[in-house]
Amino acid sequence: MAFNTNIMTSTEVKNLAVDDLAFDQTYFDNYIITSQRKYVRSVLGKKFYNEILTQIEGNTLTTDNSTLLESFIKPMLAHYIVYECYSKVHTQLTNQGAMSNDTEFTDQTKSFEYSQSRDFYMNKADFWRKDMVSYVDEIKDNDSTKFPLFNECADVPQVNKKGLIFYS
Repeated sequence: MAFNTNIMTSTEVKNLAVDDLAFDQTYFDNYIITSQRKYVRSVLGKKFYNEILTQIEGNTLTTDNSTLLESFIKPMLAHYIVYECYSKVHTQLTNQGAMSNDTEFTDQTKSFEYSQSRDFYMNKADFWRKDMVSYVDEIKDNDSTKFPLFNECADVPQVNKKGLIFYS
């Protein structure tokens, strides 16, 4: 099985989700596998997820799976990856504690701005996820033999983005 196969590269993540040409894409390297397991596997279902990975590893993607991968999965995953590594880009853990990344020429975003900016990536990824599910449903409605392993087995884990929990 292709358990450790990356669905995309850090260069693809940068090209799909980050507008800054000078951004160091190596931040993404450690988040690709974990993000695809956390977000992509849960929406595709284990069998279809494994089929996609096996086809990527063997360079045998079907036309349908290639379209789904390039048009929906990669844009979705790119935004989930940026969301997951956003804190790492913002704050570095050192032997002296958590340090904010800062230079003499930039200002750090405030807490609310940071939260809004990070939420942008989650919301964009969620858009791509919903769009992908709609696309697959439409294709399956027209031809029930398409995407037989896709079962949208779960929603993506919800994240408490604001740090507030309300009880009723």
